[in-house]
Amino acid sequence: MPQPTGWLADLMADGSYDYLVLGSTPLAGLLAGLLAIEHQRRVCLVGEPFSPFRLQRSIDISIAPLTRPETLLLLKRSAAETTRLVNGWGKGLISRADPLFVAETPQSIAALGHFRHLAIALGYAVEPVADRSIADGLMLRVRDVQLLGHGRFEPALETWLARHEVRHLDRADTELTLRKDGTARIVSGEHSVEATQVILAGDDAVLDDLPEEARDRSLEPIPGAAMLLDTSRPLPAPYLSFLDRGVVLVQDGKVSASALLSGDPATARARLGSTIARAGAQRLAGETVVGGIGTADGAPYVGPARGHKALVIAALGPAAAFFAPVLARHIAGVAPADEAAWVADRGPSRGNQRLGAADYQMVPA
Repeated sequence: MPQPTGWLADLMADGSYDYLVLGSTPLAGLLAGLLAIEHQRRVCLVGEPFSPFRLQRSIDISIAPLTRPETLLLLKRSAAETTRLVNGWGKGLISRADPLFVAETPQSIAALGHFRHLAIALGYAVEPVADRSIADGLMLRVRDVQLLGHGRFEPALETWLARHEVRHLDRADTELTLRKDGTARIVSGEHSVEATQVILAGDDAVLDDLPEEARDRSLEPIPGAAMLLDTSRPLPAPYLSFLDRGVVLVQDGKVSASALLSGDPATARARLGSTIARAGAQRLAGETVVGGIGTADGAPYVGPARGHKALVIAALGPAAAFFAPVLARHIAGVAPADEAAWVADRGPSRGNQRLGAADYQMVPA
């Protein structure tokens, strides 16, 4: 009888994984792969598999209108690592983009103006854009940032994980028992194994797999939607973010655009319509519910669950995937001092020190 090889042989020898990574976004896949490949841990990834027929549920870009200099600096460095990694898998998986960010209320205008000064100081090319439709607001273009290519990136990610024998299980076919000590039992088919540490990698994993009572008090569910539009002409930029309307649009091609909306579902279509009114004829081709996570102070959350030792990673925003190298080093225990300090300031213990981590929160009232 042939002997098992690869991931099954390892599990039969020891019976456990070091990490169970939960999540269905690029962040979860990148984090699982980096922990397994760069940090030599045994990792199981559990999430919903990619389907070309599913609406785009995350738009991953290497910049965000951040107001903390240490976060923007960390993102720039980590995004460069992520870009080199993905470019090594093949061409067309990640593209250069010049996104537009739009602020229309005093708070958002001030935050975006502050971001502009920080970004320029860190070497980004940022310029104001005149637009009569936002005469009382602020529109900024950021040059030469990276955008993951939805529909091309995900299959390449799966190939990378499979090549390095990172097990990826379909959440629908997997039974999980998450324990308060941070461990888990994974049952898939006839195989049952243990994981030493559970990682909820992203907003979707927190909403889907973490009980509400185990969420830190600073975490706030945000309703949202994903939509697909048929367009009659190109949008003004491949990526547009309307901060006060809770609308993000991305166009990868000429005939369709994807939109992610956060905030009140009752006003979602009206807010979307207001952003594309000048973009020619539009037709809604698909729509689904997509929730997110925000925090009370606008800063990301990286730390244990409430009364639970599972690691929660949430509220990283549109740049979440590009933080994967930093998060992998933190989890593996090899983070340099500046990265370790950044993570420590964004856990549940920040308490009364929130002003040292607080950031702009891109969620409409």
